[in-house]
Amino acid sequence: MLARFVNEEGDIIYPNVLFPAAKARGRTFALDRLCRINAVRQVKRLNVHQKAIINFIPTAIYRPEYCLRTTVAIANKLSIDSSRFVFEVVETEKIEDTEHLKSILQYYQDNGFHYALDDVGAGYNTMYLLSDLKPPYVKLDMTFVQGVSQSVEKQGVALSFLKKAKDIDAKALAEGVESVEDFEWLKSQGYDLFQGYLFGKPAPEPLEVETVVI
Repeated sequence: MLARFVNEEGDIIYPNVLFPAAKARGRTFALDRLCRINAVRQVKRLNVHQKAIINFIPTAIYRPEYCLRTTVAIANKLSIDSSRFVFEVVETEKIEDTEHLKSILQYYQDNGFHYALDDVGAGYNTMYLLSDLKPPYVKLDMTFVQGVSQSVEKQGVALSFLKKAKDIDAKALAEGVESVEDFEWLKSQGYDLFQGYLFGKPAPEPLEVETVVI
């Protein structure tokens, strides 16, 4: 699920502009909550077997039982199975309060939701977190995905990350896949899931036909 806003001129405002503006005004929690709630509602538009990956910012959630109860309530009201949601932690390499992150993920887990760590491979702290948190899904940053089929250095990072994912029994997801060559290399090494422009570009409506790459 991607958050997009439109200004008065009709131009799209992207998260890299929106969230820093909200942070400067002390409104990160309000924006994060708004995006999360709307993303949960959109799941009703998907096929029943499809999962939705929804980003959230850990530092915007100060008390999980309070901040996330609306998210849980909406999912229950819409009768959407909680296992269809994968809440994705963004900016994990900047997280200093590991215990706070654990409390958030524990709350999601206790309510039947899945979660993922994003941007894995971008920093040492993120890799360190993996052993402790054991997330069901982990994502390799697009920096190491794009061009991996031609770069020995990126292949080394991708393989090291894949081993770590397997060690903690997590599904390895490669983000930002744009070429068939990179997709085929990652798939041949054992990566489980993929996302990127190779399969579909951002759109306001879900794909009517599922994309299949063999």
